[in-house]
Amino acid sequence: MLEKAWPVVMNEQDKTSVIIRLPSTLSVFSGGKSQLLLNAETFEQLLDALESQYPLVWEQLCDAQGRVRKKIQIYVSNRLVTTPADLNMALKPGQEVIVLPSNVEA
Repeated sequence: MLEKAWPVVMNEQDKTSVIIRLPSTLSVFSGGKSQLLLNAETFEQLLDALESQYPLVWEQLCDAQGRVRKKIQIYVSNRLVTTPADLNMALKPGQEVIVLPSNVEA
């Protein structure tokens, strides 16, 4: 007998959040979470939210000046974030931001 599939109920934050997917090597800095939900309309706001809510993750991703570290690659909609202009990149609710380690030495 098949069990009835219940609809997934999302709270308001889930509906308006951007999803950051972390590699397992960084989940140790987020309390074991491999995905984080943060409210942000731009990439810069996302980094600000990350710094305030998950400061240990932010320290792994960004240097003291707030720039993405060379040892990290961040993709938004399959586009690599590489320039200061990318800080203004618009984000949509439910959009995924993928964090990957880079092959470049820090």
